[in-house]
Amino acid sequence: MSESANDKIYHVGTLFRDGEKKLLFLKRSGPETYQWFEGDTPTSVKGITPEEACRLARKEWKRESFTPLFCGSRFTLPERDEHGSFALFHQMGASYDSMNGIYYDDELGFSCIVKNASKEALELWRALQ
Repeated sequence: MSESANDKIYHVGTLFRDGEKKLLFLKRSGPETYQWFEGDTPTSVKGITPEEACRLARKEWKRESFTPLFCGSRFTLPERDEHGSFALFHQMGASYDSMNGIYYDDELGFSCIVKNASKEALELWRALQ
């Protein structure tokens, strides 16, 4: 799956609008900007980090029950923190796409592994490959 930086899906969220469940995709829209897209249409919600973009999305779409997809827990190696942290969609994909689950995260500068991703996240990841 070769994607340019602007097409890479960093994270996924869901909301309910007009009685339907909709998917929103977090993509990089500039050098330091992450923006939510509904399909190919950009929304007004963006942040300088994926975490900030998720926080602002929760605030913006609170009445529409915005929920980021649970993509598992990310653990850094070799230290392997005990509790892990929430994994983003692209981190889950990198981990589940590797032979042994371990991938090198350029942003963190560590080898990582993602475990316990939700069934919904894994099914979406497989469908998008």
